[in-house]
Amino acid sequence: MKIAAKIVEAYIKKPDADHRAVLLYGPDSGLVRERSKKIAAAFLDNNKDPFALSEITESRILEDNALLADELSAISMMAPKRVVMIRVSGDKLSRVIEEASSCFNKDVLLIISADELSTRSAIRVWFEKITNGAAIACYRDDIRDVQDVIRKTLDAAGVRADRDSIEYLSQQLGNDRYVTYHELEKLITYAGERKSIELKDVQALVDYNREISFDDLVNAVADRNLPQLEKTLTIMLREGTAPVAYLRALQRYFNRLYSIRAQMANGASADQVISNLRPPVFFKQVPILTRHVQSWTAPNITKALKMLVNAELACKISDLPIVPGSSRFLLQITQIR
Repeated sequence: MKIAAKIVEAYIKKPDADHRAVLLYGPDSGLVRERSKKIAAAFLDNNKDPFALSEITESRILEDNALLADELSAISMMAPKRVVMIRVSGDKLSRVIEEASSCFNKDVLLIISADELSTRSAIRVWFEKITNGAAIACYRDDIRDVQDVIRKTLDAAGVRADRDSIEYLSQQLGNDRYVTYHELEKLITYAGERKSIELKDVQALVDYNREISFDDLVNAVADRNLPQLEKTLTIMLREGTAPVAYLRALQRYFNRLYSIRAQMANGASADQVISNLRPPVFFKQVPILTRHVQSWTAPNITKALKMLVNAELACKISDLPIVPGSSRFLLQITQIR
């Protein structure tokens, strides 16, 4: 079954007792790892016995299809419950997992982790339809999620941070949950015995990690810069970025431009609207955002958004190759005048 976003945290703390397998997938690999560990710990009642956890590689199972069924059927004399974890790449193991499901039992939980999976992915479709399993999407944190993670992590360490520091951190982090925790641990260590950090500390220590490649692509499209668009898109696709991910990043940005233009239509200036945005726009992005607001009219933004929605729809239902199809839409958007 598909686990709705609003109940994911509750599920992670207490997985359904009738579930025998969980699939965690999405572009935020750090969040996938974090949630996998939490579900495993919850199922095992925080039993740290090394015999209670088995990690099997995809390549081993491909070499021996019976290995997964054997692991699910194995009984440990040392641990009352066991977790079997596998990291997969696409749908290579979908048939093997389905066949091994006949060996599911209440004392063993199978946890599968993966990167972004399309709605047509065989393994995702199977996990979403079975009643004794769960599929959980792990997408990159939005600003509110990042702020919540920041506050909880710093509070747990007894470290104080002012509002400016929290807002700056939320602008910088969020691309990968693992990286977010790593940067926060660095700040906690720096805070030391004084147990407090200031904005200048954060600015000096924290690396930028909020969809930087997406920002480059967004800026290239909004600037109608074809050479930069081609360069950035080539790099992103070489790194394995899913077209749907950058199409959604573009949708979020053009929706923001539309909101700003709507407020400007009521008499406010671009500078006034942008300065009042919450959370505040990162200072380096202010002139870029201002430039885009001034160069895109509301009707043209609407045209761009329609193209982006159509591009995402084409990625999901069209028989055409996804990458060339999505790239064509981006080129068309740069021609809007």
